[in-house]
This record gives sequence, C-alpha cells and structure tokens, in this order.
Amino acid sequence: MSYQKMAVCYDTQSCIKCFACIVSCSTENRMRLQRDYNYSVEKSMVEPHHHLNYLRVECNEKGTFPNVTQIAAFKHCQHCENPKCMDICPTLAISKKDTGAVVIDADKCIGCQSCKDACPYDVPVFSKDNGKTYKCTMCHDRLTAELPTACSAACPSVAIFSGPADEVIAEAEKRAEHYSKVFNKEYFVYGADKVNNTIGTLSYMTIAPIENRDDYLLPADPSNGVAASREVAKVVGAAAMIGTAAAIAGHAVYTAVKYDDKHHKENENE
Repeated sequence: MSYQKMAVCYDTQSCIKCFACIVSCSTENRMRLQRDYNYSVEKSMVEPHHHLNYLRVECNEKGTFPNVTQIAAFKHCQHCENPKCMDICPTLAISKKDTGAVVIDADKCIGCQSCKDACPYDVPVFSKDNGKTYKCTMCHDRLTAELPTACSAACPSVAIFSGPADEVIAEAEKRAEHYSKVFNKEYFVYGADKVNNTIGTLSYMTIAPIENRDDYLLPADPSNGVAASREVAKVVGAAAMIGTAAAIAGHAVYTAVKYDDKHHKENENE
C-alpha cells in the first residue's frame, strides 16, 4: 500500500522554547518499546534509553543585553530526498518510505555506523546498550495512521506542524513571507527547495532568518568529510583497478608480440 508524501516543519519564530516536543518524542519512542519489543512500562519509561531522544536541542544566545535572542537549534534527521545513509548501509537496514520518512530497521542494523559517517548533518546516534544506530523516524507509523508526528502533536504554539508535504510547504512559505515583512529581514524555508545536488529537498523543514541559518544548524551546502573521502576512495580505487587491468593487458600483448618475434626468427634460422 502506498502513502502520500508527508512533511514536518519547525518554525523557529513561533517556538516558545518549552521543549514539549522533546518530551513527547522521547515518550513516543519508549512506548514503541512496549508495542514492538514487549518492554514493561517500568523498563521503557524508567531506564535512560538516551538513544531514543531523536530531537536534540542546542541553545545559545545572540546579541547583548537587553537585545538578546535565544536560539533553539534542533538536531534531528532531516529525511533527505536522496539519503546518503541509505546508500552506504551494507545491510540495507535503512529504507525510504512513501511518506518521505527515512527509517532504520533496528533488526537489520549491525552497528557499523556507516550511516553516521555518511550523514551530512551528523545525526545518527550509536547506542552502546545494544550496538545499534538510531535516528528520528519522522513518526512514520503515526503518519500512515493519519496521525500527526509526536513532536507536532505536543507543540502548544504550533511551531512544529506536520501533514501532507504540499500543505506543509504552503503554510511554511506563507509564514516565512509574513515574518519577512513584520521583522524586516528575510526568512526562508530550509529544505523546501533543493539544498544541494547531493541530498535534494528535505521532508523535515525549518523556517528561520537567513542571517541566522548557521546558528540554527542549517548549512548552505552540507557535506560530510568522511563520506566525501569514501567517494574519492571509490573513484581512486576504480581508477587503480582500471590502470592495473590495462597494465596487465599491455604486458600480455607485449609478451605475445615478443613470443611471436622469437619464434619468427627461429623459423627463419631453420
């Protein structure tokens, strides 16, 4: 069964920094332990399970008193159009759903952390508890049940909202345009348009002032040095293999020619 493409958006301007989204996200993931792995309520809720905190916030302040702005930058899976983590996973544990969600299958994950190396946003978290890697699932199970994501359902100021991708993008662009006029500085929707040629668009977008994009962890051209070096290694390795094959072929031709010349001379002498 196919599902409609969905999206989530974080509106930095409407956020009141209550972080109810973080609590809701963690709670939802702990309840999944009860549903999928028969954990007891006590075990799922009381034990740490730090790797299940898919929404992580980095707070800092900009400006000087009294003109100070608190920045709450969320670090989470962006659910790329072209997920590099999926491409690099050796066990095919990562898949992209019809909803746009990029999901890790914990049962297939071997904990090699290749996805962490490949992620341009450095998102996946490795759990030492069970040797698996985790990240945000964009509440794929909730979206397919026509429910909002856990983070958006808990947000009291609708700073995080989810739904069909076209509706989310339309609302996000409307808000960005409004904020640009009201605050006299340009706001944009990060991820609505192609971020770069490598990852494409994002299913988890962010509304923020362009001048603060780095503060909100929204790089203009995200890339991962490890992943890039691996790609270079692949190219160099392929070139080396081709070069080796060419050298072997050349040597074979040279040997064959020498062999023919030798026998030709021997025949002439006879």
